[in-house]
Amino acid sequence: MARETSSHIAIVGGGLCGLSLAIALKARAIPFRIYETRSSFTELGAGINIGPNTLRTFQLIDPSLYQALEKIWCRNPPGQEDVWMQVRLGAPTDGYDDAHLVTDLMAPPTGNVTVQRNALLQILAERAGQENAVFDKKFVNYRHDEDGHGVILSFADGTEEKASAIIACDGIHSAVRQAMMGPNDPATYAQYAGVGVYRGMVATEDMSAAIGPQMARTSQLFLGPGAYVIMYPVDYGKKVNIGLWPWRKGPWEDKQNWTQAGQRQAMHEDFKSWGGTTHKIMDLMDDPPFFATHYHSIHPTSYHDMRVCLIGDAAHAMTPHQGAGAGQAMEDAFVMAEVLGCVDRECPTSQQIEAAFAAFEAVRRPRAEKVLKTSQDVMSFWTGLYERPLSGETLQQFVEDANQRFHWIWHNDIARQGVDAVQAMKSSLGPDHGV
Repeated sequence: MARETSSHIAIVGGGLCGLSLAIALKARAIPFRIYETRSSFTELGAGINIGPNTLRTFQLIDPSLYQALEKIWCRNPPGQEDVWMQVRLGAPTDGYDDAHLVTDLMAPPTGNVTVQRNALLQILAERAGQENAVFDKKFVNYRHDEDGHGVILSFADGTEEKASAIIACDGIHSAVRQAMMGPNDPATYAQYAGVGVYRGMVATEDMSAAIGPQMARTSQLFLGPGAYVIMYPVDYGKKVNIGLWPWRKGPWEDKQNWTQAGQRQAMHEDFKSWGGTTHKIMDLMDDPPFFATHYHSIHPTSYHDMRVCLIGDAAHAMTPHQGAGAGQAMEDAFVMAEVLGCVDRECPTSQQIEAAFAAFEAVRRPRAEKVLKTSQDVMSFWTGLYERPLSGETLQQFVEDANQRFHWIWHNDIARQGVDAVQAMKSSLGPDHGV
């Protein structure tokens, strides 16, 4: 039997998305509880990029988050603060030297803000409140209450709890998504993107000695044959986070494990035709793992099922080639909180919740799935530069295309999304519902 609880929103997953939603709900006095599989709030991965749109979204979720982020973030050095990436050639050509600067890709007013994932997670966890979380709760299924007043969550430990609604923030491996769609639906699972990354972290001092302090301390994107390399400062500028991204097309056979350890030899083989700068970077890396990248290439018919809704990576996991995945999760959290703010706190009706979820999806789905698609497409954009003769005209066109690819992501009116979703919800319910 489900444990009777007060009316609350069940947030499944205590990662960046779930905690951001929790903070947004808390700011709007909406009761919630976070159900986290692990025994504490932890986040895998080293660094995370935060674009201008994401910083604005954090301010909309909770204005104090911006001040908290300022204390832990890392930005490019003085004079380069508005630079997102310095785009360079990863190998010499007949007309250009190795590491030739193609352009400073600008993202004013913040440039490329980076934070360590766990540091950001701890800030979010502190604001969400440990008292609002239940740990070691592995979600396995849900069912709608027979009286129509809620939804019941089932957990691996045999317990059940009742909530007014479920918001799935449990990432690319979402158990809620599987419960919603079923194990035989191809949209249930993420698909291999035909690409992966060798990851590493080195001391900025060592990187500066190898390739010079200017490149070492400023976010860089190297483009070369069949791959790209990205690196940016983290940990208050003391370290450099590195990702070498080659195509590795074909199926990924190991469905249970997306990581291969000890891939130094494979990395050097993939990048053997690259220039000296990239080889100096690789020489600083120990024996990096290779991470196969997956994404949701098959979309569900709907993100919501009555009182259950998917957001963030549970809805639209994407490849990281535009540094935009976390930003889309934050935007989801903000818009979801805005529509849930229009739902009755004490006795939320199914009609209200379904109208909220439908309005959320109507506003968020087109943008999130466009970011998802373009994030996959941009891999070919980055790696395709060397597939044609390089000339001044070619590089100029590339710069124009690169700016167009990012402007619409970084400079969208996030607050307007919330307004539009609330208006869509009110229009759906009509004037008699007092929303």
